Amino acid sequence: MAKSNAYLISILIIISSLSSPSQGLTIAGYTINQVIIDDVVYCRFNGTPNPVSNATVYLTCGGSTTRLVEVLTDTYGAFRIVLNVLQTVLLSSSTCGLGVNVPEGYCALVAPENVLYAPLMLLNIVRNGTITPAYYTANLIFG
Repeated sequence: MAKSNAYLISILIIISSLSSPSQGLTIAGYTINQVIIDDVVYCRFNGTPNPVSNATVYLTCGGSTTRLVEVLTDTYGAFRIVLNVLQTVLLSSSTCGLGVNVPEGYCALVAPENVLYAPLMLLNIVRNGTITPAYYTANLIFG
């Protein structure tokens, strides 16, 4: 499994290095060279949303099980994912989303292997000199 993931990532790196920057992520006419995903993971328990700490949040695209990046939520359930240039080129909000491995006991919801998934939503594009980041979020209130 690890070999196949490394092989897939190597192919993606080669393909992206052969493409010009004009073929990167473009949104509303802006060439995006950084993607930032900020959110908080909540689970409803008895109707009240509670933050989920120490949950693994990961980004996948195109139905693949390969994780482009993964982070842990803090004690308030918050996380930030900042994609590098290669990961930004691979991002498509229509085919990418966030998976969350929720520790047992947080949600009243029963999900296979305690994994929940949410699509990405574009919040904002900010022009800041030579860097044009796109900010995304997902609706990560489960239960």
